[in-house]
Amino acid sequence: MSDLVITPIVCGAYQANAYLLYRSGRPDALLIDPGDDYPALARAIAGSGKRLTDILLTHGHFDHFLCAARLRQEFGARIHIHESDAYLLASREDSAWSAQVCTEPFTPARPDETYPENGEIDVCGVHFKVLHTPGHTQGGVCLLDEADGALFSGDTVFAQGYGRYDLAGGSLHQLLGSLRLILSLDRSLRVYPGHGESAALAQIARYFGK
Repeated sequence: MSDLVITPIVCGAYQANAYLLYRSGRPDALLIDPGDDYPALARAIAGSGKRLTDILLTHGHFDHFLCAARLRQEFGARIHIHESDAYLLASREDSAWSAQVCTEPFTPARPDETYPENGEIDVCGVHFKVLHTPGHTQGGVCLLDEADGALFSGDTVFAQGYGRYDLAGGSLHQLLGSLRLILSLDRSLRVYPGHGESAALAQIARYFGK
């Protein structure tokens, strides 16, 4: 039985999912995609009783990173992103930030580390395979935790659908290739997307007729 605790935190007008992860027997925690709701994120961290050490970004759109810089300042957490999306963290326009929908100001974020290309990382006792899945953005990734049966898919794939490809760095051709990669994985995986409910990969595959 897994000792990994996964806490979803829904952020902002676009209802983007952040995920707080920690192992029950460790003092540290990581956040995936901390978006546009600092109070909710801070409450979740405080409630966990853990120390936030790392922020893992699946891609560089504002609704998935807007609070990263403040969390880095407050907690000293390291920010990780694919190098092809690092420029988005400093661009209001390319990250799709909008004063009309955002409650948090745009604060440029600086990554501390970039992911190894289709490599592996160990953070807070969790071993991730970093799958480069471009199409929604050039540097989009999915974070695969095989030991706990979890895939954090950002906006590459949802329970019923996939991310848009008409923003900066988007490509339908690349997105379709990324979807094929995801659908080739173990169907027992639980997929935790950037928006909406989680779902078994087998359920997602049925949606795509696979």
